[in-house]
Amino acid sequence: MTELLTLHHFVDGAAIAAPISFEHRNPADPADLCIAFPQADAALIDTAIGAAGRACDAMRQRGIEQRADALAAIGRGIVAEVDTLAVLIARETGKVLGDAKGEVIRAARIFDFFAGETLRNVGERFASTRPGVTVEVDFTPVGIIGIITPWNFPIAIPAWKIAPAIAFGNAVVWKPSELSSATAAALMAIIARSGLPAGAINLVLGAGDTGAALTGNAGLDAVSFTGSERTGGAVRRAATERGIRVQTEMGGVNGLIVLADADLDNAVECVINGAFYAAGQRCTATSRVIVEDAIADQLIVRIVERMKALPMGDPRTPGMLIGPLASMGQKERIVGQVRAVEALGLSPIMGGSGLHAPHAFFHPTLFVDAPIDSPLTHEEIFGPVAALFRVADFDAAIGALNANRFGLSAGICTRSLAHAEAFKQRARAGMLMINQPTAGVDYHAPFGGVAASSYGPRELGRLARQFYTNVKTVYQLPL
Repeated sequence: MTELLTLHHFVDGAAIAAPISFEHRNPADPADLCIAFPQADAALIDTAIGAAGRACDAMRQRGIEQRADALAAIGRGIVAEVDTLAVLIARETGKVLGDAKGEVIRAARIFDFFAGETLRNVGERFASTRPGVTVEVDFTPVGIIGIITPWNFPIAIPAWKIAPAIAFGNAVVWKPSELSSATAAALMAIIARSGLPAGAINLVLGAGDTGAALTGNAGLDAVSFTGSERTGGAVRRAATERGIRVQTEMGGVNGLIVLADADLDNAVECVINGAFYAAGQRCTATSRVIVEDAIADQLIVRIVERMKALPMGDPRTPGMLIGPLASMGQKERIVGQVRAVEALGLSPIMGGSGLHAPHAFFHPTLFVDAPIDSPLTHEEIFGPVAALFRVADFDAAIGALNANRFGLSAGICTRSLAHAEAFKQRARAGMLMINQPTAGVDYHAPFGGVAASSYGPRELGRLARQFYTNVKTVYQLPL
């Protein structure tokens, strides 16, 4: 029997019921779970913006310790429900249970980290060039932050946007993906018990129209978005036209270089992890494997052996490594992209569009000997699809790596310190991985890319303060 889960908005400290507009089902087993939810309109977003404005005043009056305590309470609340949340993520988005549990714990640690950042002493006081005058540099809240989050990390990405927003004194209006609304509602329930003022965090559900209404609202002071390149461009234009702060993270076609001197056991694991874990649905996933020709044949054989052994099935099954894509819509999109590549005469050595898989599952797919100018170099396929490119040497590998418009994550497998150092200087990406998968980042370190991958200040770590605060310089003559 199908479980029906009906969701509500949460605005100004209260659940807001509304007519159901959307349904989303378990992508691995549609008969298991049906999630029904409404779509927020412009009027509800206005209400949420007003509540957020009042909450900014309330948080300022209560002070930093109250915010720190609330963020720590959210972290504890997440840990207390780790197993329940992990199963919900697996059922809603298809993420395998081990990854889902790891993500939930990561979200808790993000709230803990920013609880500490709330109390960190920052600012400066120094003498002016004018005798008797002092200068103070302070960091003040930006105000009301619109946050739009994706489905592939349904609790961690909201955490790394919401936690710093609150830590630094802002209030939030949050629209999650329509494919991860149940996880968002579960996190919102934990937030509601944290002791934050009503309206500090408001949850508005819906699809693209809700996101457009939020980013177009004149009451916002800033917007932080993670999602597709097309939507991110629209968000950036809407924000910059109004002169408000904007931060967008839009993915990439990330490359991993494997040189002839690499530890091949490690290189194979970097490829398998980066390209196929999480069904390839990570913005830092490995899309391009750029291999020195001397070891390409050997590497292909070993990658294919590992691909054949990857268990794919119900994400709730312990030990499962490959779950489904997040929805049938995602599967249809990826099948279309892979067919377009195949129509150019490129045949995958594993997987492909013609290989049957039930529901929203898609078999891990590897193209080999792809030309550098193929769509596989330039087009993000947000699924378990990778292409292998042969190159003559390190210089050719760097050229191939940098030959697209993105620049989020890039990696290299090598035993050469000289090549590792040269890679750090020459690779055009915001995050570099040496003998590591391109996917996988720490919550206390900056996250972000260059070129078409990202726009605006970095997320996560201490640098998150740059987006969520304004710098205020004060000159004072003693009274």
